[in-house]
Amino acid sequence: MTKELTVVKEYAIMKPDTNVGEIIELNLGGEALSISDLDHIKTPVGGSQVWNLPSIDGDENVKEFDAIIIHSQIQRTYWKEEFSGSGTPPDCFSNDAKTGTGDPGGICANCPQNEFNTSKAGKGRGKACSTKRIMFLVRPQNILPVILRVPVSSVKNSRKYLAGLSSEGKSVSSVVTRFSLDKDKNKDGITYTKVTFSRVASVEDPTAIERYVESIKPYITQAVTKIDPGEATTG
Repeated sequence: MTKELTVVKEYAIMKPDTNVGEIIELNLGGEALSISDLDHIKTPVGGSQVWNLPSIDGDENVKEFDAIIIHSQIQRTYWKEEFSGSGTPPDCFSNDAKTGTGDPGGICANCPQNEFNTSKAGKGRGKACSTKRIMFLVRPQNILPVILRVPVSSVKNSRKYLAGLSSEGKSVSSVVTRFSLDKDKNKDGITYTKVTFSRVASVEDPTAIERYVESIKPYITQAVTKIDPGEATTG
């Protein structure tokens, strides 16, 4: 039995007079919206269960937060040498998880670096080519999205959540999602942080969100296609 959800209507993007395209054009003077113009929420590491949420007024530390997911896609990154976190761009990068650009490049599904037991990290049980999910989220007070890159350790969680909504015929943008953090250990005993997703509310007017998504989509598409592969190193 599906639990009864709270219905929310206080999100800024639901206001009928909100024209996000007009505001972007006015404030940026016609410049293209870049991925670096948007705030990024980093997934903590080492088992930490506290988010650091950026804002124009200063950062906030919270255990969980709510947002509407307006766009989600998988990315892949591959380094020939073990990734050191130094900001070095990957040797191969894919913005759609289907076709890689760089070395080795080509069709991701056929790539040997996309096989398990090829990772250079730890005992090498994972894939050399790392998979992340990039999500564009809108928080209640904002009309521009923030970016969350879901790490490889949480991609399965995100996929299960999105598939669950799909099985109910629900668009991900028609619900409010809560983002929480759990602590877990891998088979080598290394503690890591895992992102969990839960549906906590429905939006009062899904068509208002759909209108917003349609209006922001060209800017998101433009920003995603202009992602510097070096930026894919950030959490």
